[in-house]
Amino acid sequence: MGFLDAVGPAAEAELAAWRTAPGDPAALSHRELMARALAFVGARVRHERPGGPDRLPDDDLATAHGYVRHLTTRQSAGGTFVGGDNVLSPPDSAFTVNDVCDALELLEPLRDRDPAAEALAADLDRIVERATPALLTGGVHTPNHRWEISAALARIHRLHPSDALVERIHEWLAEGPDIDADGLWSERSPNYAAAVSCPSFLVLADVLDRPALVDPVRRSLDATLALLLRDDTVETVQSRRQDQSEPFGIGPFAPLLWHVAVLDQRGDLAAVAARAAVAPMWQPAVTAARAMTDPLLAEPLPAPEPLPLGTTVFDGARLVHVREAHRDVVVFAGSDVPAQGHVRSGLANSPTFLRVLSGDAVLSDVRLSREFFGLGPFRPTSLDDLGDGRWRLSETVSAGYHQPLVPADRRADGDYALGDEGRFSGSMAFGSRAVDEVSLRTVVTLAVEPERVVLDLETDGADVPWSLQLTFRDGGTVTGVSTDAATGETVLVAGSGTHRAGGSTIIFGPGGGTGYGQPAFYAPGQDYAFLGGTDRPEGRHVHVTGRAPGRTRLVLGTPRTTDAEDVTTGAATAVIG
Repeated sequence: MGFLDAVGPAAEAELAAWRTAPGDPAALSHRELMARALAFVGARVRHERPGGPDRLPDDDLATAHGYVRHLTTRQSAGGTFVGGDNVLSPPDSAFTVNDVCDALELLEPLRDRDPAAEALAADLDRIVERATPALLTGGVHTPNHRWEISAALARIHRLHPSDALVERIHEWLAEGPDIDADGLWSERSPNYAAAVSCPSFLVLADVLDRPALVDPVRRSLDATLALLLRDDTVETVQSRRQDQSEPFGIGPFAPLLWHVAVLDQRGDLAAVAARAAVAPMWQPAVTAARAMTDPLLAEPLPAPEPLPLGTTVFDGARLVHVREAHRDVVVFAGSDVPAQGHVRSGLANSPTFLRVLSGDAVLSDVRLSREFFGLGPFRPTSLDDLGDGRWRLSETVSAGYHQPLVPADRRADGDYALGDEGRFSGSMAFGSRAVDEVSLRTVVTLAVEPERVVLDLETDGADVPWSLQLTFRDGGTVTGVSTDAATGETVLVAGSGTHRAGGSTIIFGPGGGTGYGQPAFYAPGQDYAFLGGTDRPEGRHVHVTGRAPGRTRLVLGTPRTTDAEDVTTGAATAVIG
């Protein structure tokens, strides 16, 4: 069975929906217009293949051409496309041009014998001709854009060979693939690895005839397997992009996994590729069309091999994944916020430092809030391996009270420079003042033991309340808890609570008791609160409360259930980086 056999049913279902309810093309973005056009070109080509869907040959090309006519009205005089928050963007235009080139490749065998195919291809060629100068000279604003533009230039070169195109590609490639020793691209995002960086390097390796350019893709897929959780999502807490706060399914990796599994005859990739090809993915009809430009996706997968159990350490991202037969434990201490001093797009912002998937029960996020100058939740800055499945995460945060300026720095007019002191801005020449610091040190030691995870929390410094928030994935039930009358939050006061989902349970406790100044709360930090926002994860929230300084232990029981499905077998330990 080839890739198209696996993804075909989902692709046909999506095409059927678009045929019956196409919507208004004027409301679609340029990327969406061309993606749909490519999908319908793919449907027309699949119609002619043995075992392809039974469709009238002209319908889908006419539909595709309709989308392309709308697309031509979105192309600016400079060749880039209009629309989206990235105005006249060369890289955003490259996404569309990549689809234009794939459609032209699929149409090539039809042009001589089908007037509709020739007319559509002629319009697509004109789009490429107008866009090429902008892509050849245009700049980027994210790391992955370099590879998307390079892939577009490579596809254009395959259609219309040009030394200038190749020279520009080499300029971008000379910066080096932004992939670390752990196999993570610099944005650490499964979404952009699957959608941009990896597929772009496969195209570059093919067009430039440079097989070594497949190596970053291999390393990225190795990391993807190491990040794969038992629910067939890829861990995202380390990501520096939009996917860092939500699950990311394995489906979008399907063509990459299949390609490299066949290329290298790797059974571990094949096992996951087979599941990924039938998993939910964005626009399967578009994926199916692109797949027809890759001959390896027509080949059957090698025999599957199970993924190993054990511990994988991503040193660069300060991330640990413990994969066991009945559970996954993820430990994270790699947020960029402490070093950068703010929350920002392009940073790993998540304060989640632990998650546990035990059978069907999922503790998706463990976060620690504290009332400390609005500096936000605990975001550890170090991760130490203590051996025997024990990990230490630590962080020290400080704020201060500023002393009067010395005589030499005083101004009679009181007009001092506007500056930022880390949590607040003011016209006070902060940098010229002595500071009385207040600090809070937090150390969390995690022990991954058979059928439980033990969390030891030690705080030292300021006397402040803290609240440990456990977030369980929606769909289960939580018992043994009560409601904090002051905040309305769910809190474990004493004893143990239980989260049940399917045939699995996570038992957590003991509670932290009650008392003055120990509210149950989630404090996202000044960067969010000042704007009335929050980064609080979705799910069922339960709090355990306490005060600093002091020590607290929380035990997360993860009993194995007889009906829990083991997704892997074997045993191994890998240290990446």
